[in-house]
Amino acid sequence: MTQSDIDPTFRVLVVDDSRAIGLAVTHSLEELPGARVDYADSLAACQRFLERQGSDYDAAVVDLNLPDAPDGQAVDIVLARGIPTIVLTGMPDLALHDRISQKSIVDYVVKQNPGAIEAVYRDVRRVLRNSRRKALVVDDSPSYRAYLRGILETQRLRVIEAGHGKEALDMLKAHGDVSLVVTDYLMPEMDGVQFTATLRHRYASSELAVIGLSGSDESFLGVRFLKAGANDLVRKPFLLEEFVGRINTCLDHLDDIQTIQDQAHRDYLTRLYNRRYLFDRGQALVRAARRARKSLLVAILDIDHFKRINDEHGHEVGDRALVALARLLQSGAREQDVVARLGGEEFCLLAAGVTDPEAMLNRLREALARLEVPVRDGVVTFTVSIGASGDLNNSLDEMLNRADKALYEAKQSGRNRVVMDSEWLDTVYDYRV
Repeated sequence: MTQSDIDPTFRVLVVDDSRAIGLAVTHSLEELPGARVDYADSLAACQRFLERQGSDYDAAVVDLNLPDAPDGQAVDIVLARGIPTIVLTGMPDLALHDRISQKSIVDYVVKQNPGAIEAVYRDVRRVLRNSRRKALVVDDSPSYRAYLRGILETQRLRVIEAGHGKEALDMLKAHGDVSLVVTDYLMPEMDGVQFTATLRHRYASSELAVIGLSGSDESFLGVRFLKAGANDLVRKPFLLEEFVGRINTCLDHLDDIQTIQDQAHRDYLTRLYNRRYLFDRGQALVRAARRARKSLLVAILDIDHFKRINDEHGHEVGDRALVALARLLQSGAREQDVVARLGGEEFCLLAAGVTDPEAMLNRLREALARLEVPVRDGVVTFTVSIGASGDLNNSLDEMLNRADKALYEAKQSGRNRVVMDSEWLDTVYDYRV
């Protein structure tokens, strides 16, 4: 899961009477950027936190047995608030396993296991991740769909349903943000294997995970599902932990792919797109703007006297200035825009359909001049120079070259200003809206 998949701030409640375990869990979760963790060592302390915060917790980690709540009362109280809950417990026997499984918990973690703290950390990350993910359940039995929906919603996934494959394909057109499909095998209209094969013609394995379900004893069915493009097949009836584990393994795989793509497409420091992605995505933006007869603004921004910031305050402050600039650029960009770091202190913005690009860029320049980067003895401010072009009669490379020339002119004429490509402005520009 990339960091962008986690809210900037989130709150977790940890409840355990063992301070060693409770503080170890707390410190581990505090390593997540944006985490605010409250630690309670008893049911009474847990109740005080809940009275103060209500249901304002994104997740909770709760010991099953506390001295003042020996029968899981703390777990029940937290669950009653609708808070996703991971249970800490001793090594379970069958009776304890059955007792825990009856509760609508995200997972339980055995405290004696060496990897217990890491398992809790992973479970909390999954709760945060899953709250942004959508799953589609495909089964012709309404009661079994409801059962599966309950399991997935306990894992904090948002769930939609379909009664057969053809209905599911229509739903996927309307819900383009589905990450996981769970499909039965035996269904009318289109069986699960046929449905999976159709899915894979439309969605790559890097976009969508598919888990097949079947109560059939057909030995070759798993191979058929996998060859059709499924990530996994789960036989019914299944153990709850097994099914949940398969779900999270598939979603973890999607996260790993996304991480690799981010590493290839994003700048490490600012998390903006990099030069490589700019050219890949920019070509598509040029084609789309030409088809729609919309203008395409190509702007290059450069921090004025950036070397002076590094020399006077150090490279760490320079990096913070770059990150602050990147965040402001990204916060003002629309979903269809591309904001990228070209390298060093130079950034690029591609935006289609901007009606008054010079005014927009001047507003951006003024907003950047108001940014303050904290340093030990005060704040550092900076200005930017901006060059822009956008004649769609030229290639993207040529528009970037012309924007770069305009940027040079902005630097030479005094900095902290916007210079537009004169040939672009002098042209009768049919694409501008």
